[in-house]
Amino acid sequence: MKLFTSRNRTLLMSSCILALAGFMVGVQALAVHALPLLSPAVVATVDLETTINSLDEWADMLASETGISDGLQSEVKRRQDEIEMLEADLEDYPSGSDKFKEAFKKYQMAGIELQGYVQFQQLKSQQRTSELILDLYEEIKSVAHQLADENGYDIILMNDSVLEIPENPENILREISNRRILFARTEMDITDQLIQRMNADYQASADSK
Repeated sequence: MKLFTSRNRTLLMSSCILALAGFMVGVQALAVHALPLLSPAVVATVDLETTINSLDEWADMLASETGISDGLQSEVKRRQDEIEMLEADLEDYPSGSDKFKEAFKKYQMAGIELQGYVQFQQLKSQQRTSELILDLYEEIKSVAHQLADENGYDIILMNDSVLEIPENPENILREISNRRILFARTEMDITDQLIQRMNADYQASADSK
């Protein structure tokens, strides 16, 4: 006589599965009760554009770049005047003569050198600006970290909901999908605190030099 029929095996397997399921539910329940209750994260927001535009350090950086730009414009003007003089010299020689060819070559070279000078200075300016912005961003992160430690913030977000979407963007869906915050209460904003702390630190650093 068979001890286990097909029906008995099915009933036994079902009983085992139910028992295992009950055991797992019990384990999960115990694990949940054993976990400490987590408090909600304390979140703050920052308007990054307003922050950067309000920093004394950024204003000084812009002033420095303006001074450099003024000097470059003076050099460009000097070279342009030189090119105009070389162009005027062409009238002194018969077209096609050796003197004319030599003068024309100088004229062409001056124009090429001016173009290269302008492009090179533009690249240098872009590189300086990128480095300045990166340095400033790292300082903002550092001071934001300090404020978080002092005030118990768990997360500080850049509030991109304050930025207006351009009127005629090439891809409106991409502009919208790039946004991360739909709404943030003004009570969460610590932009002014961040600006005040960074300007105070910058002034203290400048006074110590």
